[in-house]
Amino acid sequence: MATATTAPTLTTADVTVTTDHAGRVYAVIPDDVARPLAVAAKEGIDPEARGTFFESRRHPADSWAAATVRTVFTALLDALSETPDVIAGLGLYRRSDGGTFYGFIVGTSAWGAEARWWLDYGQHDDLIVRGAASIEHATRGTIAGTCTF
Repeated sequence: MATATTAPTLTTADVTVTTDHAGRVYAVIPDDVARPLAVAAKEGIDPEARGTFFESRRHPADSWAAATVRTVFTALLDALSETPDVIAGLGLYRRSDGGTFYGFIVGTSAWGAEARWWLDYGQHDDLIVRGAASIEHATRGTIAGTCTF
């Protein structure tokens, strides 16, 4: 797991906001950030589990994962108009510092900008952030600001 001292720093300028050919929203981030974020998204999930509705462990509000997700959220909100941010699940983040991104976070090497689609999907598992990145609302008391996927 990446630590605060060794993990790469993400800025909003590093995030490319785009859509695929079906209009779904993607945040494309540098590979060196996508790899540890993909690991964080899988923490606490049984690798043998089957199905689709699993949640990672809670990453504290002051963790690298939570800070990185907040940077992604800010970049998305800067790039999206009001309607798409609601569709992407970020309307609440704009108002209450908590919400869920119902799009995709992917490393640069796993995304085909021209085709607006995944590149060799099965070959880039380490660059695909699984789950819906979420930040708990400020009204959630002791878990406010925590991050899950």
